[in-house]
Amino acid sequence: MTIETRHLRYAIAALEQGSIRKAALKLGVRQMTVVRHIEALENHVGYSLFTRRRDGVHPTDDGTTFMQAARRILQDMESLTAHARSNRHKRGERIAIGFYTSVSTGNLRATLTEFRSRYPDLQWRLVGGTRRELLAAVERGHLDIAIVTAGELNWPEGSLPLWPERCIAVLPAKHPLAGEAVLEWMMLKKERFLVSSLDPGQELTRIIRACLGRGSHHPTLIEHDIPLASLRPFVSEDRGIMIDCESSTGETLPGIVYRELRFENAPSELRFAACWLRSNPSRPLASFLSLLRERYPDLIPPTSSEPPVNGAVSGTPDPSP
Repeated sequence: MTIETRHLRYAIAALEQGSIRKAALKLGVRQMTVVRHIEALENHVGYSLFTRRRDGVHPTDDGTTFMQAARRILQDMESLTAHARSNRHKRGERIAIGFYTSVSTGNLRATLTEFRSRYPDLQWRLVGGTRRELLAAVERGHLDIAIVTAGELNWPEGSLPLWPERCIAVLPAKHPLAGEAVLEWMMLKKERFLVSSLDPGQELTRIIRACLGRGSHHPTLIEHDIPLASLRPFVSEDRGIMIDCESSTGETLPGIVYRELRFENAPSELRFAACWLRSNPSRPLASFLSLLRERYPDLIPPTSSEPPVNGAVSGTPDPSP
């Protein structure tokens, strides 16, 4: 296990609040998330940081020493992040955006295109990676914002619910179901699914299991450690089918077809969210967030412009374990 800054933040929040419940409320996450992070930290260092009592949590002697060091580490990290941002701003205004879905078509592509047209002189950097990698980069100040899938997302900083994307079945062109315009999940019950361990592949795999893993039936999944886009040629060779996001449909490949998926007559969708640090003073970030709120106002709850994001997939059973 690698200790991340969020492990330290969760432990310090528990120390300051004197309660797991209060720490979770302050961070905007579930209590179990705080518990898991603290337990992982304790397992890593090899001793207990807290004693749990009916009136809350109290630091052990070792925990008190550890927390003092943890505070210094976080302060140093914040100073380094501020220094990095300062240097970046001195070199000219720029924005770094992380994501891991296709930009061949869809909402992300349209948003990036409009942002470029509004700010043609702005320097920007696009970064790929897994959700965990992108969120860690945001925490360290290497990214201004990450566009990630919202399922099972616990992010205590700034977050904004974004667009849903329909789930699409990717079939060989000669597949018996290729002639159907829309597919129901149960029509795919006997298929072999090529899945990716890389985001958003894991969330799509959870959706497959949620829709088809009923009773004694378990869908046939063949997992590979390559991006979803790299699996499509194998679909054209009839080695299996895939589930992907609709943004990928702009990428044409001979021998495959895309078909919309529905569960109980409702579209299956994957929801997305934007994540950033509230302390980030970047003006380009503020402009990008303003554009997101302008383009997708109906997705923002009226009670808050920055709600905690813990999205589920609409049009499918809840894929959470």
